[in-house]
Amino acid sequence: MPHASRTRLLLESSPFFQAAGPAAMAEVLRPSFTQLLPRGATLFEQDEEPEFLHMLLEGSIGLQASVEGSGRTMVELFGPGELFLAPAVMLRLPYLASAVALTEVRVLMIPADLFREGVSRSHDLCRATSQLLARHWRLMVDQVVDLKLRSAEDRVARFVARRVSEEAGAGNASMPEPRAAIAARLGMTPETLSRALAGLEQKGKLRRGADGATVADRTALTR
Repeated sequence: MPHASRTRLLLESSPFFQAAGPAAMAEVLRPSFTQLLPRGATLFEQDEEPEFLHMLLEGSIGLQASVEGSGRTMVELFGPGELFLAPAVMLRLPYLASAVALTEVRVLMIPADLFREGVSRSHDLCRATSQLLARHWRLMVDQVVDLKLRSAEDRVARFVARRVSEEAGAGNASMPEPRAAIAARLGMTPETLSRALAGLEQKGKLRRGADGATVADRTALTR
């Protein structure tokens, strides 16, 4: 029972659940189940056909894409509460990236066909899905702008700031993922990431720690 209660608490704190509401989510949750997976586990591979929609409840997931002859890179990192690669599920198209557990993760597995049926029937579920897709579209555009126009230090500052509560305006920015994964997501080498963090620390914008960074002023960090 404690395990079920914790899973429910994690689920209800997700933006998608809050947007859809308990009644709409009840239909989705009935056929769904959770999995606890170790660091390094692969949830699905690039080019696979989606069988589930995945909601991350705990841990960190990395989306990795590869091109033949050009290697592999980290496209995005997702934390608790996020659903990832929903467009593949909605459009019945292959995944454009693989999903790898960067830490131990707890994942809600929602059958893809039943989710699509739910979206077609429920206005609340449809609205929550539209908001999810719009939010991820903005995330994609923001990442393109980052990579094309912002310096390495600015990219790192914005990445760290997103991990600090906007409401609190200060706090600890946890970074449990491997530094190589974070660096790849930001379009730089691990060495450049380390230099950027050191530069931000020298400017008094953050203080590095073993599990991330402490930020005294979230707004000042990205100014």
